[in-house]
Amino acid sequence: MSNRFVSLLETLQEAINFLLESERVLCHDTVNGLVEIVTLLSQYREEGKALYPKIFIFDDLETVLGILAEHENIKIGNGPKNNKLTFKKALKECAPLAIGGWAIYIYIRRKDDFIDYGLFKSIGDLLKPSIESTLLSNDDDSPTVIMAYQVSEKYVKVVGRSGNSLLVNFGTAGVDEEPPTVIINRFIDLLTSDIEENEKLNVHYYYELLFEDILRKGHGTLAVVISHENEIPDNFRDSIKLDTSIKVLERISTFKTQRDVDTNKRLESSVELTKGMLLSDGITIFNTKGDVIAYKAFVKRSIETEDGKVHGGARSRAFNVLCKMVEDGLIVSTFMQSQDGAVYHKGV
Repeated sequence: MSNRFVSLLETLQEAINFLLESERVLCHDTVNGLVEIVTLLSQYREEGKALYPKIFIFDDLETVLGILAEHENIKIGNGPKNNKLTFKKALKECAPLAIGGWAIYIYIRRKDDFIDYGLFKSIGDLLKPSIESTLLSNDDDSPTVIMAYQVSEKYVKVVGRSGNSLLVNFGTAGVDEEPPTVIINRFIDLLTSDIEENEKLNVHYYYELLFEDILRKGHGTLAVVISHENEIPDNFRDSIKLDTSIKVLERISTFKTQRDVDTNKRLESSVELTKGMLLSDGITIFNTKGDVIAYKAFVKRSIETEDGKVHGGARSRAFNVLCKMVEDGLIVSTFMQSQDGAVYHKGV
């Protein structure tokens, strides 16, 4: 007879301890607190609503705020750092407020055994580097910062300033399965593939933020990319083609030149409009210049399998057809997010 005991908590604790040691954070209380946060983040909800806060842990509040330059910060509370319930309390009290660019900070005080926690926000326009890109830059003079956030349902990522990271999968996926963000980035790579290299970075970042929000909403989504030199293939029917496509690169260029409230709002409005299209029924169509050209498109046929039957739901069947269109050279790329949050991509 074999009796075995497996502790997933111990495995997670060992992994986080290794990461923090790599980041030169040698604090047992921080390890325990971060384990608590990561576990809670995997499917975090308040009043039945899913929340996606970003949490930053550091031991030098003054320097961190100085790096952010233009910012706002609000202290919410404090508590003993040797009690993991303090970290849980910090998340519970701050998570509902961590929206619209606000993030949670946990300040591990050096002078005593307490932590302060609250919210902070970097003030600026849509294209201003995010808090994470500013604080997690691999700069020897920067303070040690650890960030934890939910990538998608059941995936939580922990990242350190030195570039060390840990992706925790709370689902049943195998260790070789790629995280959703990697798959999305491949789609965005093709969506921006015909933009000049010196202009591509901002458009790529714009779509990263947009699809990050789509991913977290957990709504089913279908999208394709066609060459900017081609018309929409006849395989699509009933699409709503925009009279004037949403030219993201043009809007970003205008904003970077003028840097005023109006151009910033115009850029933000294109984000919200595109999200609405992606969350609608049907397929949203982009081109390789990063333009949004149509939405609510549908494909004309389904693909039969070897048994002569059509399998899967309507979105999965449509995705199979789109994959075949990629193989046939009719489109450049296709992306699907299922209702349960799983993401799929096929590109040339």
